[in-house]
Amino acid sequence: MINYQVIATEARKKVLEMVHKAGTSHIASNFSVIDIATVLYENLKERDEVVWSKGWAAASIYYFLAKQGKIPTEDLEKFGKEIDGQIPYLGLAETTVPGVRVNGGSVGHGLPIACGMAFEMKRSGQKGTVYCILSDGELNSGTVWESAMLALQLKLDNLVAIVDANGWQAMGRTEDVIGINSSLTGMIYHKFNSFGWSTYGVDGHNFQELDYVFKDVFKKTDLHGDANVNKPRIIIADTIKGKGVSFFEDHLLYHYKHVTEEEYIKAKHE
Repeated sequence: MINYQVIATEARKKVLEMVHKAGTSHIASNFSVIDIATVLYENLKERDEVVWSKGWAAASIYYFLAKQGKIPTEDLEKFGKEIDGQIPYLGLAETTVPGVRVNGGSVGHGLPIACGMAFEMKRSGQKGTVYCILSDGELNSGTVWESAMLALQLKLDNLVAIVDANGWQAMGRTEDVIGINSSLTGMIYHKFNSFGWSTYGVDGHNFQELDYVFKDVFKKTDLHGDANVNKPRIIIADTIKGKGVSFFEDHLLYHYKHVTEEEYIKAKHE
């Protein structure tokens, strides 16, 4: 098996460095999704596409795009920096960057765009799968549920949504803002099931589970071995906001706060 732990740790180190040097925020949102992204990108096929609806995890997006060769690795040093009067790599991902499909300032737009991409793939006979990374907080957006209905209607079995369910959104816990239970067998799971999607629950920091569920999804079968013909699929990944650094974990502070020099040294040590 691929040593995902080593790969994910290197990703966290670089993303931490990028966010610290740029003086930007959202480090905790980046850290909750890195394990998921690590396994996903290590298993992508040539024609697959990844749509990040969770665009505020921009440092991670740019990191994995660089790993793919879609942007130069040296460009990671430009993250958040002004160059010739412009900031080419913002803390909210922008479609001016090759490989970024959705602007990162607003929520709820990734799944509609992913549906369109998957539909075009099917219509033109292209091989490949479109993966859409969402947050649990953005499931408050009606566009997500409109897309969920549309994806089933269009029989988009080449579409896989992945929810980074870390239990937090911009103004508080997801269950307190709009009472959505993001546990593996909670409201999200049952809602997507009721919309006709093939639904999976996984520990978003357990590499063995992630590897198993992603490879099962790639084979277009469900966990019981039945073919997922004409059905979109969703993976609900139970995660911890700020995973990997003790003082980042499971609270809202580092959704907005930049990482000071003292905090950077301590976090890097952990």
